[in-house]
Amino acid sequence: MGHVGTQGIRLLSNLIMTRLLMPDMFGLMAIVNVILIGLVLLTDLGVGQNIIQSKKAHDAHFLNSAWSFQIMRGFFVWTVSILVAIGVYFAQTYHLLPSGKVYSEPLLPFIIPVAALTTLIGAFEPTWVVLSKRGLQLARLVKIELVCQLAGVGVMIVLAILFKSVWALVAGSLVTSIAYILIVGVLIKEERNYFVFDKEVLKEIFHFGKWVFLSSVVGFLINNGDRLLLGGLISTSELGIYSIAAFMVGAVFMVVSRLMGSVAFPALSEAVRERPHDLKRVYYRFRVLFDAGLLMVAGILFVSGQTIVDVLYDTRYQNAGWMLSALSLGLIALRFNLADQCYIALGKPKVMTILIVIRTVFLFVLLPLAFKQYGLQGAIWAIVISGFASVPMAIYFKQQHGLLDIKKELITAPVFIVGLAIGFIINKIVQYVH
Repeated sequence: MGHVGTQGIRLLSNLIMTRLLMPDMFGLMAIVNVILIGLVLLTDLGVGQNIIQSKKAHDAHFLNSAWSFQIMRGFFVWTVSILVAIGVYFAQTYHLLPSGKVYSEPLLPFIIPVAALTTLIGAFEPTWVVLSKRGLQLARLVKIELVCQLAGVGVMIVLAILFKSVWALVAGSLVTSIAYILIVGVLIKEERNYFVFDKEVLKEIFHFGKWVFLSSVVGFLINNGDRLLLGGLISTSELGIYSIAAFMVGAVFMVVSRLMGSVAFPALSEAVRERPHDLKRVYYRFRVLFDAGLLMVAGILFVSGQTIVDVLYDTRYQNAGWMLSALSLGLIALRFNLADQCYIALGKPKVMTILIVIRTVFLFVLLPLAFKQYGLQGAIWAIVISGFASVPMAIYFKQQHGLLDIKKELITAPVFIVGLAIGFIINKIVQYVH
């Protein structure tokens, strides 16, 4: 419910901000966010995941070494962001980037390093937060996140009203990050971390993280490759409209992904550590719930995507409707991602990496070809199709690891029909009201 609340706040702020700012500002921030996510994931060694699954999770020396490594990584990411900004600036100066596209926006190189400060600030998150996630003690963390998010949204809206600038979006993110670190690192009285470097601990982190790093790299490409590629193919305004549709589907994606990582993964890890024979049962207890929710939402959005956009946004964003309907089908493939958490819990992130690589290759080959042949509409359907590219291999791996139950894979399929029916009813109700 905390994650749903978080996405609810994001949706409300998005509805307000789209009325205060122009679509091209959202297109610009979409690319900034892609760059920042890329920098974070390209340096990801799964420190948090390592703590959750490690038997040394309550060893202070281990925790403080991991925390020290995270801070070093934060400074490294911010430094690289400055170098990227300088590179973009000179590329723009010497006309090396396509004119009229997102990458040629003059503000882009200035926003990148300022927005990247959120990564540096977040690196100071104390390890008690990760231990709380390991123990599924999530209530306090969810409340903190909601309070910080509300603070950031409040600042963002005020600045947007006063200045009508894209910097309002940047400031909102910074305020959220600062508030979070002040609360979890200063105001809450938990055991403090201190700087320590242990070669053996770092060696363990690198050993666990090598496949997590690779999966993070390809995960970044598959989850953000759409905006990464479209940024060089369409205008800033078009990308801003696309980002609205992607935001709405992404809200569902983020809630489910957070639940998989914050709830399912610790539970699956516990099953692996204490009762490995029970892993399949625990996996499908989660799968049935995830499947029912994802199939229901996919059906609703597929039928009523245009109606939802027409009701929530003004006419400038009308084209986001058909995009939302198409992208919603990608949620059907998302339910297979829960098995990735099993592979990490089993200490086999290599399997997850292979599946993500398959989806990434399909996206980066199919999207440019589809755009060239059919324009933006073809590109968006290529994004949807790429999400299903790894499903056959995912089923094979589940069979190999004793995680496949055909009956439970299919039992929730009728829920999609129910979602379609609800979407149809929503359309009729809106038509009647108007």
